[in-house]
Amino acid sequence: MTTSSLRFALASLAFVSLGVGASAAKPKNGVNTANTASSMEKAVKPTLIPSLPSTTWHTWSDDKGNRVEAELLSLDGEHVMVRTKEGQSYRLNLTRLVPSDRDYAQKAQRLLPGIEMPAAKAAATIDQFVLNGLNKVSLKPNPPLPEEQFVRRVYLDVAGRIPTAKEVFDYARDQSADKRAKLIDSLLSSEGYNSQLFNWLADLLRLADNYGKGVKSYVYQEWIKEQIASNRHWDSIVYEMMTAEGRISNNGPVGYLLRDRGMPLDNLSNTLTTFLGANVACAQCHDHPSANWTERNFYEMAAYFGATEQGFSKKPPFKFLTKAGIDKRLAISIMAPNAAKVETLDKITTVFPEDYKYDDAKPGDRVHPKLITWEKGDEKSEAYIGASTDKPAELREHFAVWLTHPDNPRFALSIANRIWKKLFGLAVQEPVTDLDDLKQASNPELLQHLASEMKRVHFDLREFQRILLNTAAYQAQASPTPNLENGPYLFPGPVLRRMTGEQTWDSILTLAVGTELDKFKLQRAGEVRRFDIPDSQISVPTVLAKIEELKASAGKGKKMGGKRGKNADPGLEEIESNPPPKLENLTLARASELTQPSKESHFLRNFGQSDRQIAESNSTEGGVPQILMMMNGEVQKVLTSPQSTVLRETMKLSSQADQIRFLYLSFLGRLPSPSDLAITQNMLASGLTPRDLVWVFLNTREFLFIQ
Repeated sequence: MTTSSLRFALASLAFVSLGVGASAAKPKNGVNTANTASSMEKAVKPTLIPSLPSTTWHTWSDDKGNRVEAELLSLDGEHVMVRTKEGQSYRLNLTRLVPSDRDYAQKAQRLLPGIEMPAAKAAATIDQFVLNGLNKVSLKPNPPLPEEQFVRRVYLDVAGRIPTAKEVFDYARDQSADKRAKLIDSLLSSEGYNSQLFNWLADLLRLADNYGKGVKSYVYQEWIKEQIASNRHWDSIVYEMMTAEGRISNNGPVGYLLRDRGMPLDNLSNTLTTFLGANVACAQCHDHPSANWTERNFYEMAAYFGATEQGFSKKPPFKFLTKAGIDKRLAISIMAPNAAKVETLDKITTVFPEDYKYDDAKPGDRVHPKLITWEKGDEKSEAYIGASTDKPAELREHFAVWLTHPDNPRFALSIANRIWKKLFGLAVQEPVTDLDDLKQASNPELLQHLASEMKRVHFDLREFQRILLNTAAYQAQASPTPNLENGPYLFPGPVLRRMTGEQTWDSILTLAVGTELDKFKLQRAGEVRRFDIPDSQISVPTVLAKIEELKASAGKGKKMGGKRGKNADPGLEEIESNPPPKLENLTLARASELTQPSKESHFLRNFGQSDRQIAESNSTEGGVPQILMMMNGEVQKVLTSPQSTVLRETMKLSSQADQIRFLYLSFLGRLPSPSDLAITQNMLASGLTPRDLVWVFLNTREFLFIQ
């Protein structure tokens, strides 16, 4: 944006009715006084997408010869959604299908009446459920969110960063009635969306670079990013993570089971909690004291992984390389990714533990797999049909089909509840890790409807978020953090939130680098894939040939693996395309493109990034180290550097008032009020400079919060 056009934009924006910053909506005497939106549509009874009759299974083929037998679920523009007999959903590009299949899809679509529902209509239905909950206790929704707060909130929630001054201006200039929906659609298709969703999933799935003993999860991380970018649906992602086999050097989804290698019981506990909200941890050692889970239940579920080996293969051993004179570090770098694998055994090894003390089995008895249920009759649903088996080769697949099935009593509920919390600050049922008793939800009818919507959109997380973002509930002013001991929160609006560590970091880098930030992509999977050697080919000559390849690539600027400390930022040579700038010893790339998790002294960890040991252990709590880092740390120095985009663009403006407006828009997403402008002008008149103002805006509470 040129200086003249920037000056014109600021001058024009001064007359645009954006309003000024507003605090969270505060109820009067515990009741919001805003009127119910008169334009809100009546509730529409949710209908799940029906499957086609079993006689309509069709073999789909693309122009590369790939084939899949599946039923048609929906046709949406250039994409066809299909589901296999195993329950996996796939999104096929219509233009890539062979002509006969394109014709089939278009003709068969008539068999699927009423599938498509505009996001606005689906959002209005959700709003009605929210209103029903509020009406029961004589509460009303918060007032609608002012435009400048909406644009900042939606950028942070969807793109993971604050908007630039130009993006705020472009939105304000748009006079169309559907400008909010258009912005939501644009952001959901952006690179920023992919980045922020990766951060969210990295916390949920406990993604970490290092699995120990030289094993890196880079291929797994790249696979997760690819699933997000292609908008692969949640059930398909989870299904593949549960059933994947092979080495982590060439098959990314095995990284999920290898995350807890050598600890299959802990992995099962994490799996049930993460994907089902099943609070079973206590049942690993004894019958649960406050829920229906028994220790027998837990081991019967564990038996589904009883024929799975998730860890280090002992063949071939590492030592034969070091005996041949190969450097130990290089030997580990090459062998570790090949040794870390998931394999299926030929027998079930799960037995009841030695300290098992209940009368229904004896310690050491072999365990037969059996699925858990929540209520009487669950076992009669389609999710449970055919799931009990003693065939080792089928165990994980049966488990995965049950886990991700639309009729699983908790799978859709769990992810819908988590996504709601992601956007509203609180879940409909807290904690998200315990959905055993659905009567504990703040609004049980709303939670059940959200689950039905998740099924209706076939676990499409992007589409589900589009619906929530278009609700009047999301677009209402925020409420102060409620005290849940005084009663459930019924969502008159989202909860006022502090930015996460990742949102704060990415927002600061947006100020420092601008929208160029999304061009810097980390590319580290190749660092592991180049070591991929099938077991049958591992030999001293093969490994020596790999070392020669590494030496050649090192001569071209590629490092020979492993010299950085385990928590160091990635090297610039690992960034795909143009490398990001590096200032004050900080690599100015998005949180999603840095070490997972960052080293303990890094800004991200100080601002609450999870250590990835426990799912969702990130924090938005404040503290003295955060204050010091914002006031005197590297990020402050980056923003006040002459190379900082926000300071450089500010200094191009000759008018003092324009400089102030630009800084308000850049940091806070709004124009200054007349009193704000006067106070800030007085600050400049007293001797402060725009560089000082950058420091001031960075350290305001308004900058750190999502209103």
